[in-house]
Amino acid sequence: MGGGPAGAVAALVLARRGVHAVVLESHAAPEIKPGECLPPSLSPLLRTLGLEEALRVDGHLRSYGNRFVWGAPEPGERPFLAGTRGDGWHIDRRLFEERLAASARAAGADWRSGHRFVRCVAGTDRRWRLEAEGMESFEADFVADATGRPARLARRLGARRIRYDRLVGVAALLTSATPAADTFTLVEAVPEGWWYTAVLADGRLAAAFFSDGDLLPRSLLGAGSDPALWWRMLERTEETRARVLGHGYRSLGGLRILPAESSRLDTIAGDGWLALGDAAAAYDPLSSHGIGSAMGSGFYGGHAITDLLAGRDEARLAYLDVMQKAYGAYLDLQRRCYAQEDRWPDAPFWRRRHDPAYCLDRP
Repeated sequence: MGGGPAGAVAALVLARRGVHAVVLESHAAPEIKPGECLPPSLSPLLRTLGLEEALRVDGHLRSYGNRFVWGAPEPGERPFLAGTRGDGWHIDRRLFEERLAASARAAGADWRSGHRFVRCVAGTDRRWRLEAEGMESFEADFVADATGRPARLARRLGARRIRYDRLVGVAALLTSATPAADTFTLVEAVPEGWWYTAVLADGRLAAAFFSDGDLLPRSLLGAGSDPALWWRMLERTEETRARVLGHGYRSLGGLRILPAESSRLDTIAGDGWLALGDAAAAYDPLSSHGIGSAMGSGFYGGHAITDLLAGRDEARLAYLDVMQKAYGAYLDLQRRCYAQEDRWPDAPFWRRRHDPAYCLDRP
């Protein structure tokens, strides 16, 4: 259930291993999203899935590193050149998801777009009966929740969402007649949170401000979000303002509110089901783990499902172990990263992130 990166990769793995996989995707086509950077660490998985060359063919833009204003007013840089896995990629998210879906279909997955999941009921024969909008009900031996942070299936089966913070992004796509050629991702901390900008393959600039939802002005949230306020906040930055205004970027449409909190389910696998991607564990965008972790969980989850269907029950524990270790390492890294920004210790946003006991929902 869900045809984003996690669901698509799981379906691709299942189909290649001879399992009849059906994908229920609520949207008729991938949505337009503000942008995404694939780090070099994702290259081995892309190569394994046969997708690395597709990044070049589809015209995605190489990313050569990260620039940051974090912990000090002077910008720093971390080029990918210093690593061993090559460059990263700024992707056209919609085009990339279309490629993932096409790869899954080519492998034999039954992809059904425009069918929103309605109900899933366990039968007495250990099979699931599923219902979705616009199609007849059908049965499945195993179900995977790849519905993102809402985790629509897992929560109906009793799983509980544990949230570590209230982070949200207020994002815009910007356009310019003279777009920036610098493909470094830029992150800039400010007292109220932090800004992110990245150049996309078509020259547009993805720009987003991240803070806790309860700390943002109400006029930035909801259907009537105020672009003028967003721009005034951007103009109070240094490096972000220079990048945006220096190239004459202007808004392309309105603002989008993006859920960005760190959160996970208290259980991600049960009898005949498991959760993938953001449904299982969602990441702060600062970590650049989002799409890579989603694809990774789809990869391991697809193999786990295949093994479980073959009667190898230890596959469930193996999947749980991989996911738990990955998220534990992420939480430690996130704490250390936020601790490096200590210029505004009394600002509510930073005070929360410097508090080692801060967590909205206790595990």
